[in-house]
Amino acid sequence: MIAQRRRVEMRQDYAHRILRAHEAERAWIAGELHDDALQRVAIIRHELDGLWSTVARVASPDEQLHLRALSTELLDLGVTLRNLAQRLHPAVVDQLGLARALSALTEEMGRTHGLTVTLTVPEDAEPVRGPVAHAAYRIAQEALRNVVRHAGVTSAELALTAEPNRLVLLVRDQGHGFTPDAPSTRTGLGIVAMRERAAYVGGTLQLHPTAGGTTVEAHLPLEQA
Repeated sequence: MIAQRRRVEMRQDYAHRILRAHEAERAWIAGELHDDALQRVAIIRHELDGLWSTVARVASPDEQLHLRALSTELLDLGVTLRNLAQRLHPAVVDQLGLARALSALTEEMGRTHGLTVTLTVPEDAEPVRGPVAHAAYRIAQEALRNVVRHAGVTSAELALTAEPNRLVLLVRDQGHGFTPDAPSTRTGLGIVAMRERAAYVGGTLQLHPTAGGTTVEAHLPLEQA
């Protein structure tokens, strides 16, 4: 029994180390995108705008159209890189707290996936940051992506409740649901990742599938925040 418990603890510690390394790598990539790639795009666009002011009078209509198209493409590339950096490492969680980050997440899901998310958060709650906030954000992000991929609906609910010693995060949809005992449900990477993120901060995650949809419920201890 002691040896078995020790093996479980070792597996959990290994999973937590992988999770920490994963987050550190994502943060590094996001920083490189923001501090290097985005800056280069901005410089190129500035130079292109300067070139435009120089050649606009002598350029042919086709050349003018080409320059405008290049400027638009660079603008779109900058927006794409900025969104990618945000998805890799949501700095808004540390800067503004979990509630604001979840609000930004719901807007992103609507903009990029056409998923309308109804968000409920405590109006007077203190901003939550740190590992618990990041775990809650990542769980909500993955759960909403699962809605997009598997539920077959265009709306979902996201609710955050702050209790005295814990956060309760709920993501609900009224989609197809799933079979809890199916092998794909037990071993799906998205579900495994959500459970690992909850366990990493000492919390738990449960799935509640029904005929009329699915609820993801995470309980995360605030003393880890």
